[in-house]
Amino acid sequence: MKISYNWLQEFITLELPLEEICEKLTMSGLEVEHVIKTESIKGGLANLVVGEVLSKERHPNAEKLNLTTVNIGNDTVLPIVCGAPNVEVGQKVVVAPVGTVLYTANDSFSIKQVKIRGEISAGMICGEDEVGLGADKTGIMVLNSNLEPGTLVKDLYKTETDHQLEIAIIPNRGDAISHMGVARELQALTGNKYKKPNIESLDARGQMRVDVSIEDSQACPRYSGITIKGVTIKESPEWLQKRLKSIDLKPINNVVDITNFIQHEIGQPLHAFDYDKIEGKKIFCRYARTGEKLTTLDEIERELDSHHFILADEQKPLALAGVLGGMYSGVTKQTHTIFIESAYFSPSAVRKTAKSFALNTDSSYRFERGVDPELINFALVRAVNLILAEAGGEIVSEVVDIYPEALEPFQIAVKLSELNNFVGHDIPEDRATEILQRLEIKILRNNDGNLFLEVPRYRPDVTRAVDVYEEILRVYGFDNIPIPQKVNYIPSVINKNAPNKLKTKISNYLSSVGFNEIMNNSLVASKLYTSEELVHSVQMLNPLSQDMSVMRMEMVNSALSSVAYNVNRKNMNLKFFEFGKIYFKRDKNYEERELLQITFSGNRHPEHWSTDTTQVTKDQLRAVGENILKKLNIAPKELEKLFTEHTVAANQLKLHGLKQNAITASLDWEGCIRLANDKISLQEIPVYPIVRRDLSLVVYKNTEFKQVQKIANQTLQQTLKELLLFDVYEGKPLADNQKSLAVAFFLYNPKKTMEDTEIDELMTRLITSFEVNLNATIRK
Repeated sequence: MKISYNWLQEFITLELPLEEICEKLTMSGLEVEHVIKTESIKGGLANLVVGEVLSKERHPNAEKLNLTTVNIGNDTVLPIVCGAPNVEVGQKVVVAPVGTVLYTANDSFSIKQVKIRGEISAGMICGEDEVGLGADKTGIMVLNSNLEPGTLVKDLYKTETDHQLEIAIIPNRGDAISHMGVARELQALTGNKYKKPNIESLDARGQMRVDVSIEDSQACPRYSGITIKGVTIKESPEWLQKRLKSIDLKPINNVVDITNFIQHEIGQPLHAFDYDKIEGKKIFCRYARTGEKLTTLDEIERELDSHHFILADEQKPLALAGVLGGMYSGVTKQTHTIFIESAYFSPSAVRKTAKSFALNTDSSYRFERGVDPELINFALVRAVNLILAEAGGEIVSEVVDIYPEALEPFQIAVKLSELNNFVGHDIPEDRATEILQRLEIKILRNNDGNLFLEVPRYRPDVTRAVDVYEEILRVYGFDNIPIPQKVNYIPSVINKNAPNKLKTKISNYLSSVGFNEIMNNSLVASKLYTSEELVHSVQMLNPLSQDMSVMRMEMVNSALSSVAYNVNRKNMNLKFFEFGKIYFKRDKNYEERELLQITFSGNRHPEHWSTDTTQVTKDQLRAVGENILKKLNIAPKELEKLFTEHTVAANQLKLHGLKQNAITASLDWEGCIRLANDKISLQEIPVYPIVRRDLSLVVYKNTEFKQVQKIANQTLQQTLKELLLFDVYEGKPLADNQKSLAVAFFLYNPKKTMEDTEIDELMTRLITSFEVNLNATIRK
């Protein structure tokens, strides 16, 4: 939310520096994220001066340019080349001398002395659009002839310097989403009284009433409105435009701008209807009927259903209640009679409607957090006062105020002794009661520290005694609670194989070998899955967007989205890991599992003259999985159960916009936690020599190394100490469907030194097994 500091000071007198005000707001829960200095005229007209045109003659080398001399005071005459058609001798004009900075909508430039078609130009004669004083682009700005050359232009036009505060509003603080709301918060923090805007009572009578019917008082507890005839729709006055621009709102017309102004001034959203477009002169606050359609102000036709709360006349929907108005019932230049609405729509009804259409408007932002039902008529009267002043017209109906069941303020009993126990520090009773009064929480009774309180309706989040304690504490100041001299602490004994410890251990290992950890949202787009797969998915009833409509059923697409994000930013060689959960339905039961996803994409090493730019392979990915099991002290045979390689299809890469390949695998992390063993096994140092024998096996390309491992373990059994794949070759003279695996076998007999005959016999048996089971050929 954006707040203008100058506008804020119309509600409360602030004597503290801006930095201290921001600090107080942040520490109380309204975090000031940014403070930006703004100017009503960009650049503040700095260095611009009044000049008098002394001479004018046509440029010798350009038909549409003129050579002028301009007196800017202090006996200074500047030669300026000017292309404006309306420049004449004797005019008083706005001059930007050399060094002046002029601003466009999105950029700025400095005036320099230049040659234009061979003639020197030492400045610029400006148009009103070029200095921010208007929108006329037809020529230069001609000033009053009585002005003295050299007069500073900023002295002729009032400019305003302001500061824009961007405040993060947490969901329970709907009371603070306005300038008056922030002023009310500062009243509690500083003790300075804030004031509401002045309103004048209305002479509300006439026959042009719009009848209102509320079909669901839970969704719309209160609805007020009034009709005004004879309004003139035109550009807003300067003061109103300036206020809206100070918080980056674009002025539209006087009536719409007044409703936006009040929304940001006091926090109550309003809406103006064209009275002549309300059929039957009746408005129904109801849920839509399935199949009804409404074209909203953003020119999108929306199909409605029974979950959407709307405003409708006798024939058609008019607006999404509390979210967005309809295109064909709003105020236009042809509008002469308007019906102004001020209402309280329930947060749940507005949220359902807004989220179903993925809308987040200024209006829905406030209604979803709860507005003040007691401010409804005040806002309506404020709007009517301003419209009559700025758009003219007359009131032609009484105020329609439908309020079937008044929303009563909460009443809460609290004990100040419990407050001190809650805080851990004694807050004096008079200080606590003073804070409550600043918060506008009424003290109905005070019996020796036992208080009976009434909380204003604009604070629906304060419903329990503990909520009151938190309010007192945040205003009292967390920094004012002293740190105790003694802190009692009982250290906990954490199992070595606690899940968090194991996760940290593996994260550290993966980081040490070049991986980066990623974290993706568990909500993904339904388009990632087939209709058969979606039957088993966990789907969101009210998704934030189409890209977050189901809970992920695997982590491959999450990994690919991170790869695509990096590749699009020219980060090509990637190693990622992610701990996360997957979700699915099985036999009508919801299940979730935790996985560790490991992903490679690009080359194994960054491009460099000293290394080969080879792409990563599935074997290297599998080796990482093996090392993870070693770190967790899990038997290598468990790898087949825990480790799953995923084939990434071309259409899956295309779905993420990827042109480079990616390989990925997942580890059943819950299984890893179950099997993790913190017992260390010790082995004796080999007494006899370990023998190495190498074989180069020519196999089919679809043969995996794990098949070689399995055959070697079955054939050599206890004699095989270790085996190592140290080279993979494809190409001539091998056939297109073949590859060569160079494998080292490490043999060991714990009882004696192995002899050549024994070794040769074992290797012959091994070669035979490879030939029979893999149809392998031994390269010699």
